[in-house]
This record gives sequence, structure tokens and C-alpha cells, in this order.
Amino acid sequence: MKTLVTVLTLFFLVPNSGMETDKEAITKTLNYYMQGSMNKDFSTLKKAFHEDAIMTIANEAEGSLKQVNAREFFSKMKPGDPLKRTNTIVSIDVGGHTAIARLKIEDDEKIFHDFMTLQKMKGRWYIVNKSFFREQK
Repeated sequence: MKTLVTVLTLFFLVPNSGMETDKEAITKTLNYYMQGSMNKDFSTLKKAFHEDAIMTIANEAEGSLKQVNAREFFSKMKPGDPLKRTNTIVSIDVGGHTAIARLKIEDDEKIFHDFMTLQKMKGRWYIVNKSFFREQK
């Protein structure tokens, strides 16, 4: 009986034994974005975004809003030395096949606050919308 209890305890203490949780999968997607943009590596970065993903750019002072295809926007990134900055996942909130993530990307001069909407499609998480604001230090 002791062996059965030990086996059952181990079974319940090792969650998802080998299966990736939604938050782990979302973190993986966000890391594609953060590492790809930091290293100026479009092939890694584009793994994060659905092909129809939108980036929303708001100009608070003008009151204007612009939306562009995220992959097209980032495809203009020029290869070069990696950027010196820190990337932090501030939060991930999951509801079914939809999630919202907040990122903080900081260098010596500015902080970007990225708000990502993600959707799970065919078992994989994709960023479908990115909105952000930038603040100077």
C-alpha cells in the first residue's frame, strides 16, 4: 500500500509530465519576439507573430492611430550588433485560447511597455496584436 501511495503522490506532484502549459508556450512565443528583436534576427522574431498580426501605433499628442502588419514592419529591421537591453515579462493572463501579456523592454535611455494579445491556433500561441508606449528615462 505504501508503494501505491508513493506512486500516486508522485503522479500528482509532477504536473503535465512533459506537456507544455499554456503559460510556458506563451513565454516561448514572447521569447521569440524579445530575442529576435534584441538580436536583430527577423527569422526568430517572425516565429512570434501570426502572419496577419497587427501592430498598433498611437500618437497621443496628435490623437492619431496607425495599424500595420507586424511582420512587414519588423521585416525592415537591419541586421547588426545585438541591442543592449533587458527584457522582462511583467504578466501573462490567459482565458481559454486568448491571452494578454505585458512586457517591459529597457535600455539606457528608454523603456518600452509592450502589450501583446495572443491567440492559440492549432495548438500554438501567436501574437496577433502589439500595442505599446515608450517612455524616456
